[in-house]
Amino acid sequence: MIKNYIELAVEDMLDDVFIKYAAKNPGTCTCPRCRLDVMAIALNNLPTRYVVTDEGGIYTKVAMEQVGGRAQVVAAILNGIQIVQKNPRH
Repeated sequence: MIKNYIELAVEDMLDDVFIKYAAKNPGTCTCPRCRLDVMAIALNNLPTRYVVTDEGGIYTKVAMEQVGGRAQVVAAILNGIQIVQKNPRH
């Protein structure tokens, strides 16, 4: 099965980033719609990294962590939160 590793990384980090952001910014909406909007914005601003095997997923994970990929994902999520916070769709 083909998977976008970046999508998995965003899903994995989304809750943690939202919790930390909301703790410092009361009133941040964390409803399912806003969360999906944030995720979509983040994914649209990150490069795709498709993998087919578990080995490819491990290689991509290691490569992303070595070149600051985790920081890129967090930055994209934070950007998405700020955009959605200014323009909620609910």
